[in-house]
Amino acid sequence: MGRHAADVMVQLTARVPRGQQGFWEIIRDLHRTKKRWSFQDLDGRSNVDKGTVHDFLNRLLKAGYVVEDEVSGKTTFYRLVKNQPDAPRLTRDGARAKEPGLGQDHMWRVMKMLPRFNARELAAHAATAEVPVTLETAKSYVKHLHHAGYLSVVAPMTGRGATRTLAVYRLLPNMNTGPLAPQVQTTDFVWDPNRRTVMGPEAGKPAKVGGK
Repeated sequence: MGRHAADVMVQLTARVPRGQQGFWEIIRDLHRTKKRWSFQDLDGRSNVDKGTVHDFLNRLLKAGYVVEDEVSGKTTFYRLVKNQPDAPRLTRDGARAKEPGLGQDHMWRVMKMLPRFNARELAAHAATAEVPVTLETAKSYVKHLHHAGYLSVVAPMTGRGATRTLAVYRLLPNMNTGPLAPQVQTTDFVWDPNRRTVMGPEAGKPAKVGGK
């Protein structure tokens, strides 16, 4: 394996998040290195079932992000024609999916404004009529960002039941990584779109692209 190929594999292992963003990173890398590529090229860099890979590729084809470039024998080659940093969120028919994560966007902005906060205060400040943020949602987001190293505990949770007080947190100054909210993936990984890397203890684990 050459130096460039080794560097690419290190980047894919350390930086690519699970799910569609992982497939998208692979496609963009294939576009940079090969310009046109096959399904086998894409499938060979993942370790999930072929049906999952086919599904994402078909969504990109229907939405016009990818086009068929050439058919050679039994192999179809593809080309990326709409390139962007983040994976497009698409339904199976190629339509743009409803944008998720707006609650996380709101909470991230609030975290950067408040010197300290608990989950209840975070939910109250982040929620709007169009984007409701529940206490449980705020608790989950705070938990994941604390685990990933963004937040420090100012005051721990105390008491039980009706007398329980929630833990108080603050955003660490060096973890105000940019305007885009860190995204909690369905696999519980935190993906920072500003740094384009997985954050927290999981960052060093091999990335099973597209899987859980």
